[in-house]
Amino acid sequence: MTATVERPHLARPSSHTVLIDSAALDDVTVLLRLYRTVYGDAYPLRLGTDPQAMTAALTDAAVQWWVARDVATGAVVGSGLLRTDPVARIGKVEGIAVHPDRGGEGIAGLLLDALVASAFGPLGRLDSVYATARCVSPAAQRVLLRHGFQPMGLLPGAIKLRETETLALLVRYRDGVPAPRKALGRVPEEVAALLAAAGSHGLDISFDFDFDPDSDSDSDFTGVRPEPSVERTSSRSGAGLEVSQDPALVRRRYTRAHTRETGVPLHQPNTLLASSDGRYEQFAVIDPTAGSGLLLGGPSSLDSPAAPDRMLGDVVQAMAERGAAYVEAVLPLHDRRQIERFLAYGFVAGAVYPAMRLKDGVWHDYVVLSRTTDRPDTRSLCVDDRFAPYLKLHGRSSRGDA
Repeated sequence: MTATVERPHLARPSSHTVLIDSAALDDVTVLLRLYRTVYGDAYPLRLGTDPQAMTAALTDAAVQWWVARDVATGAVVGSGLLRTDPVARIGKVEGIAVHPDRGGEGIAGLLLDALVASAFGPLGRLDSVYATARCVSPAAQRVLLRHGFQPMGLLPGAIKLRETETLALLVRYRDGVPAPRKALGRVPEEVAALLAAAGSHGLDISFDFDFDPDSDSDSDFTGVRPEPSVERTSSRSGAGLEVSQDPALVRRRYTRAHTRETGVPLHQPNTLLASSDGRYEQFAVIDPTAGSGLLLGGPSSLDSPAAPDRMLGDVVQAMAERGAAYVEAVLPLHDRRQIERFLAYGFVAGAVYPAMRLKDGVWHDYVVLSRTTDRPDTRSLCVDDRFAPYLKLHGRSSRGDA
């Protein structure tokens, strides 16, 4: 039996033409039609293409799904949802779509207002919400920027639509977040450049990245190179790895290895990659439709210096063979050794997520590292000027107008 989830409804029109309302199970068919109209057959998310996944989301208390209904006809002309992790107090905005015939009416902004209210309003319990936006046009980025989201970086090759595309990462915080924050100490110079980019465009939040290239203090970011020195790629094809995508096995092993405080918020693995000798385990999410993968780590004991470093290269290769040309890892900024290990295997520091997790009363900053074997077409890259500092990190030029 499917449980009923009580959701708030807006009692009055949010504009003269549309009503922002919670989505219902009866909306699945029209939502499928909406996403196909907006994105064609290239939309990579199951929540716009898979009726079963959409039904599950609509009955999930951790998901707030809003639609824009035409006041006159009741037709669904816009959609957007907020996926939440109540323990980590983080949310993700997904699936913002507006029917092309209704563009320019501010419907995407009305949907974002409802989603942000769900996160930070009187009934909201989140500390931050993030979103990604395509970089083929600055329009989606600017909608998020106008609604208080901050630019945090670019993720080259992060998604496969008709072409391999770059995504922009943006974050919005609850008022008063964050303070205090964990000191960073020394970070590799690649990460230092990312932090400098994040601090260069005047974030409207009280972030101090502790970055001063001329400083003589102990927090010297210059000259730090990846350690240990290893080859940047593995010549082997996932050698020495056993890969399982059995849902019950992966879920059982992950539950035993992680707590809700150590995993990556909003993600559960569907893949386990382990060395045949049992010394190394890596959990991951692989989405072959989007061409992407996310590393979720392994038991902390396997992150010791004795762990076989070569296995990271084998993991990346094995994930690529299963459809994840783009692989992402989200690591604590203060964990220099782990960051250096990933940099040594060709990962790049694309985005930062300040105050992502609260542990023992202290906010911890994270960095998003990524590696791709399928480079995006940079000729179509188009971003808002506020992403220009990040764009320079990748040696590209902005085509976004002011």
